[in-house]
Amino acid sequence: MLKVVGISFCVLICSILLKEYNRPIAALLSLAGGLFAFLAVFARIRGLMTSFNRITSSLPVSAEYISIMLKVLCIVIVTKLVADSCRDNGENALASFTELAAKVLVLAISMPLFETLLNIVIGLVK
Repeated sequence: MLKVVGISFCVLICSILLKEYNRPIAALLSLAGGLFAFLAVFARIRGLMTSFNRITSSLPVSAEYISIMLKVLCIVIVTKLVADSCRDNGENALASFTELAAKVLVLAISMPLFETLLNIVIGLVK
């Protein structure tokens, strides 16, 4: 965690200083810093996936539903990063459209989960 905070803080200071002189380079620096911070955490994903596979193998839930939830989580995380980067660079409309597109994509991907849930509720009501 300390590595991520250090990278982010250094990029923030450099970006603030550079923004006065060259705004596009400061934006690229911010994006690169975010990427490096993400890559610093990326090494932990393997352990997380191993734990996740162990947990899902013991659950009576279909692996398809777990896969849907993971896809949705990834979409949400990537969309947040992109939308925040757009807003940092003054592109509020682009950030809003990106978030809207992600919401539609999440809805489309999670539709089988909603159908199953609805069938369970209907079965309980009958």
